[in-house]
Amino acid sequence: MEELLERVRDSQSLERALASGARSIEIDGPISGLGAVVLPRGVSLRGAGNEAALRFRAGEQGIRLNGDHIISGLRIHTDADQEAVCLTDSQSDLGTIELRDLGIEGRLHLEAESAKSGNLVLSNIHIASADARGAPNRPPGFGVEVLAGAITIYNRSPDAASRWNVRATGLSAGNKVKPVRGSGVFIFGGATIPDGVDPSTAPSPTKNGGSIALAELTTGDVHSDGGIAKGTPDRITGGVFIGAGVEADLVANEGGVSTYGVNDMVLDNWGTVRLWVAEGSLTSYGDSGIGFVNFADIDALIVRGPVETHGGGARGYNLYDGSLKHAEFESITTTGEGSIGVQLSKPFGRLIVHGDIRTKGGEGPSLVRGKVITLKAHALSLKPGVQGDAIFVLGKAVAENPDISDFEFAAPASSIDLLMVDGKRVSDPS
Repeated sequence: MEELLERVRDSQSLERALASGARSIEIDGPISGLGAVVLPRGVSLRGAGNEAALRFRAGEQGIRLNGDHIISGLRIHTDADQEAVCLTDSQSDLGTIELRDLGIEGRLHLEAESAKSGNLVLSNIHIASADARGAPNRPPGFGVEVLAGAITIYNRSPDAASRWNVRATGLSAGNKVKPVRGSGVFIFGGATIPDGVDPSTAPSPTKNGGSIALAELTTGDVHSDGGIAKGTPDRITGGVFIGAGVEADLVANEGGVSTYGVNDMVLDNWGTVRLWVAEGSLTSYGDSGIGFVNFADIDALIVRGPVETHGGGARGYNLYDGSLKHAEFESITTTGEGSIGVQLSKPFGRLIVHGDIRTKGGEGPSLVRGKVITLKAHALSLKPGVQGDAIFVLGKAVAENPDISDFEFAAPASSIDLLMVDGKRVSDPS
């Protein structure tokens, strides 16, 4: 038997509907002046038309979820630093939570330590404004800690048996004029650095905790500014950040991703990804804002839009750690001092750049594993530990600054079985 739909038009009728045990509630028009709303398990909310909105009082959280909800067709407004939609963290099983067709001011923050299971389905959600800089839990690893995002999905359970299933499509955040603060889209499991290890020594998060099986993540335009003070070596954000403990089948950036602040990576991976595709441009404007930085495992990375970085020490692509089987880029351009085009430090399969790798800067500081060091803006840098089947740059690999060499071979060119640039094989200097 279909549950009776109860329609509400103001805060009093919403309170009555929740108190009476209504399971399906329709919001008719805008409702303002709300305190935090805790949804009992199994209760769903939906908007009736384009004017449907829930507006919460200053300093108040928004909707707190227990499990087995559908929330759709609503605008939800809180202060930017408040959790507009969040979990109560009181349930061991989240059931199925479906969030779709939402416009949000405030943070969408699905973080829990208690939940051992859950199915989260998100679709067509835009965060107009959010500030996650004050979120207290910042996962550490590789000498830094990561600020949460305007959209956060975080299985923080220390229990390795805890596993959430997630499918998230059509997520977007901020705009050029008003980027969200903190990370943009942040998805993390509960893997942590080992006990008793000094975080400043840049360990990887190898202590197992809760995990996330991410079937699909697609994003539209994402604009974020972490607001990190210049000179801070141990804090980062990401426009789209796949964290430790996440196993992703597909990550697809269908729109552009732009970051504007210091230590704001555009795309960052600490998880396991089978296929990552970026269709739009990847752009950073702040110092040490890397276009794509990889610390874990990717089978295939395809970047069809240009990678451009404009800050000092803001490299184009870094394979710092983990593994990479195949990568393709349209083009990579960096302009700042110390901003390397491509830097490779670990074994990989094949890397193809269809256009040019170009750098314009000279020597300058850059964040590397939680420490600021001096780098030169080489187009291609091979570091000790690298080993690869092939690098093909179909255009040119050029450091335009006359004081900087195009290539840095801290590891020999022979570490790559076949290294070709602009149709010519590149060898170690004799």
